[in-house]
This record gives sequence, structure tokens and C-alpha cells, in this order.
Amino acid sequence: MQQALQYSAWAIGLWLNLLVLSALVRGSLRQYPFVFAYSLALLVSTVVEMGLQTSPKTLHEAYWIDEVILDVLVFCLVIAFIDQAARDSKQKTIERHWFVLGAAAILAISFAVRRSSNLDMQMTLISRDLNICAVILDLILWSLLVAARQPNRQLLLLSGGLGLQLTGAIMGASLRHLSRSLVPAGILLEVTTGFLGLYIWWRALRPAPARAQRLAA
Repeated sequence: MQQALQYSAWAIGLWLNLLVLSALVRGSLRQYPFVFAYSLALLVSTVVEMGLQTSPKTLHEAYWIDEVILDVLVFCLVIAFIDQAARDSKQKTIERHWFVLGAAAILAISFAVRRSSNLDMQMTLISRDLNICAVILDLILWSLLVAARQPNRQLLLLSGGLGLQLTGAIMGASLRHLSRSLVPAGILLEVTTGFLGLYIWWRALRPAPARAQRLAA
């Protein structure tokens, strides 16, 4: 049963990733290169982890390498969104390099504070800290979008999808940290919000003709 659920989750995740990548290639790739990079990295990491199921030790190492890469891409993604939103906003935003320096400082502090002999616990907490920082940046992004003269609906949806994924990851990590009995609930929350986030991205990125054809049908 557990294996069937695992394969179902992989299938849904790969399908949603491919939908997002396909929508980007057909329309918004140049506008959102970091969305493409993140979705592609998520797709590749899923395929790699699927292929390493028979080698637990290698899978364990690959999982945390994937997490680090995805966390870095999330920061790049949010900063790119903020840059784009700032162009249409009446507010003056912080320069990009301050966001980068702040993220690096938080990463260094998190590594220093979360030292533990248990690698899984340490990396889970560090990943949660980074996601909290990314959520704060996402809130800054929302404030810029709301203040814009003509709010960018597509960017609002992309930001909302990302915020949903990050919030689910934070809550899931917190549940897994609280008790072993809550680990399945934490994983389910992370997976579900991840799927919803990707679905929102796909809805936001679909080319206009495709949406019109669906409405007509």
C-alpha cells in the first residue's frame, strides 16, 4: 500500500511538472526563467530519487543535495519575482544584493544554530528556516503586487502557488520535528501543497489560446 502511494505521488508530481514546463516553453519561458529552472530541477530530482530506490545510502545523500539545490532556486525565484513586481509598483523596493546577502546570512546562522549529530534532523530544520525566509520574501512580493497600478494577475498566481508550497513545507517539517507519529501527516501535507502549488502555476502559465479553447469546449 505504501509503495503504491509512493508511485502515485511520483506520477502526479511528474505530470504536473511536465504541464508547467510545457506551458513555459509555449509562452512564458523568457519571462520566467527561474520558474523553468526550478520546475526542471524538481523534475530531475524526482527521476533521480526514483532511480535510486534500490540504493538507500546513495538515495539519502541525493535527497539532501536535491533539497539544497531547490532551496537556492526558490530564493532566486522569489528575488526574480520581486524585481519584476517592483517595476510596476509605486513602492521602492530593497536592492537585489541585500536580499542575496540576507539569505546567505540566514543560511550561515541556521547552519551554526542547528548543529546536530542527526543529519536528517539538522537538514530538516535548516530547510525549514530557509523556507520561512522565502515566505517572508514572498510576503514582500505580495505587498509590491498589491501596490502596483495594474496588478499582474499572472505574477499574483505564481506568487500564491509558491507561497502555498513553502507554507506546506514549513508546516510539514514542523510536524515531522515534533513527533515520529506525525511524520506521515507532515509528509502528506508537504506533498499535497506541493501538488496544489504546481497546479496553480500551470493555470497561471497556460497560454491564453489554450484557456479560450477550454472555455469554448
